[in-house]
Amino acid sequence: MSDVLLTRRSKMVRFTCHHIPARPGMAGKIFNALGSAHINVIHMFNAEHGESEGDISFSVGENSFEKAREVIEGITNDIGSPDLTIEHDIAILSFDLEETVCETVLGTMTVALNVLSRQNIDVRHIAGSRNRIFLVLPDAQADRASNILSRALKEDPIIHPI
Repeated sequence: MSDVLLTRRSKMVRFTCHHIPARPGMAGKIFNALGSAHINVIHMFNAEHGESEGDISFSVGENSFEKAREVIEGITNDIGSPDLTIEHDIAILSFDLEETVCETVLGTMTVALNVLSRQNIDVRHIAGSRNRIFLVLPDAQADRASNILSRALKEDPIIHPI
């Protein structure tokens, strides 16, 4: 088994648009507006979703914060005037599943969440693909989380900027 590669992007800002109407095209309006303004969205997901409304979160680089905020404020009429939560100093850690001791996505996510929760690391979001796990957490906890995960997965941390 080779090294577990942990990728970290720091100095990110996470936006959460709350109370977005549950209608087709609402996420498209948000991301089309951001794309038209040449803002690179690093990470996006539906946080909560009910029958009539939901929350949509996305992360951008710190250098895109002001422009992204202006874009979201500019389309509030199109997306139902959502409440907006903004979190600065967010990081994403990701690692390749093939380089871990677990054999499944769910097993790796379980190990990651268990070991991080025991060490009071505040995981804000976890997602997995066929071959990678992504964790969103406070930037101040990213180095510590990287070391904890590497020990739990039996490897040394290697952090590469994206």
